[in-house]
Formats: sequence, structure tokens, C-alpha cells
Amino acid sequence: MSKYLLDFIQEPRSTAKLYFGSIHSFFPFISEKRFYEHFPAYAPPNVVSTILISCMKLVSWSPRDDPDKNPKSPSYLAIKRTLVETDVEGVFSLQLLQATILVALYEVGHAIYPAAYTSVGACARYGLALGINEHATLGMNDPAIAFLEQEEKRRAWWAILILDRPLTTQDPTPDALLPADDAVFDQGALTLGQLYPVSSPAEPGMSPFAKLAQAAHLLGCVFRHICDFRADVIHQEEGMQLSSQLQRLLDVLADENEISAATAIGSSALMTLHDPNATNIHPRYLEFAKKLLRPVVEEPSQSVRDFLAANIDFQAHPSPLLAHWMYQAATVVLRLNGQTGEDFGNVDHLTRRLESLGQRWLVAIAYLHALTGP
Repeated sequence: MSKYLLDFIQEPRSTAKLYFGSIHSFFPFISEKRFYEHFPAYAPPNVVSTILISCMKLVSWSPRDDPDKNPKSPSYLAIKRTLVETDVEGVFSLQLLQATILVALYEVGHAIYPAAYTSVGACARYGLALGINEHATLGMNDPAIAFLEQEEKRRAWWAILILDRPLTTQDPTPDALLPADDAVFDQGALTLGQLYPVSSPAEPGMSPFAKLAQAAHLLGCVFRHICDFRADVIHQEEGMQLSSQLQRLLDVLADENEISAATAIGSSALMTLHDPNATNIHPRYLEFAKKLLRPVVEEPSQSVRDFLAANIDFQAHPSPLLAHWMYQAATVVLRLNGQTGEDFGNVDHLTRRLESLGQRWLVAIAYLHALTGP
């Protein structure tokens, strides 16, 4: 076991508490109840617990708390080396997959490429080897434990799909189940509650993580659709159905106070579906674009301005998955403002949003530099 990682985690319980109070709020794929059952306070650390807790601490790192603002830290490199060593030694468990997913989220969130691509691909292969894709079966006696373990595996697989949608992970089957209610999962309740297949229309009762999973699934469907160059009626009907599904999801999400990751991914998917080549200036498209862009290009709220001025969290635990939609929206606004002479929004508002998000996730700064230059 790496002494460096043992020194790095220092206070495992404090690290876990920080993680479950922050990252877990927008990416809830690790069961807090099962985590504390697997790694009780009185037990000495082992290889698996040390790696998972180290990854929890790593992904909780924020550049605003580090003068160097360098995500490729000695801790990050030590964790990467240790994960390779466990593979070579044949250590194989759900907890190690969860650790690898956290590393992939960290790399995506701080724009560490191409490492992020290879890590997400490794997660997918590891998940398939564990058999956690949507039809995993358990056959355990205790229904509460069986539910929690099955739901935790399902959520791990969806976490991989969410991170991998622009890549090549196999699409879920229509009857694949979305994550269960987040509160049920967190409490370790005995009942499943309402479960929705991924093909079902978005419903207000779906949990935030289920909506995020469905948004990612629909984004994958959009990528597949726009890469199919058929011009027949069936292809056109598929496009209209996808548009309807995405609009339904965004309507369900419209009552949320903040722009969530599900809203960002759904909006990005809908924009990509209707303008895959970024050339559309048809009048009907322009009206559609104004409506879709409005929530993200409008004047930032007072809480956002306070955050920029005084380093106050305008959204306590923002997801790094917000960054791409902000960047995409800015490029659309710049193009349409220039080509049509109409006002589709103020890009300065979007750059300020990216600046504020960049205080937590450096991928937003990478997108900001792509817009404005270093």
C-alpha cells in the first residue's frame, strides 16, 4: 500500500464527509450507507479503501484553494500509478471501479486530456468485466442490501455513460432502468420507489440523477442521428421524435432554480440536433435558438455577481458538465449575432459564467481561453 496515499488522506472520515457533502450532490453514484459499512471507522485502512478515499479527496480539490492551480499534482500522479498497480496485481472490485470513475470525473472537470478519454474508456471496460451494465443480477438474501448493491452498480454504469456520451460506449437498451430516486438511494430504504426505463418520457418525479442519465442518453442518440446521412422519411421522423423527447425533458427541468447538468446536456443535444454544422440561419431556427439560449445568456443573478466579486458560492457544488453548454451557447451567440445582425444575447454574461465555474473546475477556463484567447 502506498504510504504517500495514506499520508494524503490523513483524516478518512473528514474526507468522506466532504465528498458526500459536495461531489455527491451532483454525481450521486456511491452509496454513503454502503461506503460506511464497507469501511467502518474502527477498521484499519486497506488497499481498496485507501485508493477510494484518496480519489474522493482528489476530486474534492478546488483550484481556488491552491496557489499553483495545477491539477496534475503529485497526489493525482500517485493515484494514477496505484490504480495501474492494482490492475497488474489482479485486484478487482466495484469500489476500485468507483475510484477510477472519480479520477475520470476529475480529469474531465479539469481538462486533463487525453487522460480523460483513456480513463473513461478504462471505466467502461472495467464495468463490463464486472457485469454492472444495465442487466446486472445479484441474488442476495437481504432485500435492502440487494437493492442498494444493484442500484449502486446501475449508478456506476450510468456515471460511465454520462462521462462517455461523446465517445463510443454502447447505447443502453430501451428497457434499461434509469437510476432510482436519489433520496431512496441515500437512505438505503427497503423499497425501490418508481423506476423508469430510459425510453420513457421525462417525468417530474424522476430523480435529478435519472434526468441527468436520460439527458446523456439522448445526447448519444443525437450524435448517432446526425452521423447517419440518410434523407428518408424514417430518418426525419427519428429526428422529430428526438427533438420532442429533449423538449419534454427540458420542460420538466424548467422549474429548477439553477442551470443543472441535465439542462446543460439536454440543451446542448437539442442545439446540436437542429444545427449540427453550425450554419443554420432559417427564420424558424432563429426563433428556436433565441428561446433555447435565453436561460444561459440572460444577465447573471446577483448571487453570481457576488460570487465573482467575493468568492461566494453562487451554486454550492456546480457540475463540470455545465461548461460545454456555456461554451457552445457562446459560439452560437457569436455566430448568429454576426450573421443576422440580431441580438441573441450578451457573450460577456457567458464568459462571466465560465469564469465563475472556472474557480471550481478548470475545464471552464479551457473553454474560456478557446473563446477569448489565453
